[in-house]
Amino acid sequence: MTPIFRKMSAHVNERGIVLRFNGPSNLSHDEWERLLDDLRSHYIPSFYQYEKRLHVDVSAEGQMRAVIYFTPQTVSMDEAIAILKKWNIEVFDVREKPAGL
Repeated sequence: MTPIFRKMSAHVNERGIVLRFNGPSNLSHDEWERLLDDLRSHYIPSFYQYEKRLHVDVSAEGQMRAVIYFTPQTVSMDEAIAILKKWNIEVFDVREKPAGL
């Protein structure tokens, strides 16, 4: 069963995906791993903490932001949008020239 995320959104731009959510994610560790596998995210030296596949930061207000950068090894932006939607994550395509335009 695909989990439902009511408070998580994804903003897709030319460089990557920014996932935003309040407080602790309602994704388990295994679900995060499956999502990262679906997106073919991989460790990028100098962008991620050692052996991690995304960057996470937390604001003073408790809002969390996870960033997944696009590389030739990850899925395409359009594939990423379809995958995120399959996971029931609200997607905002914020590229300068979104697909279909």
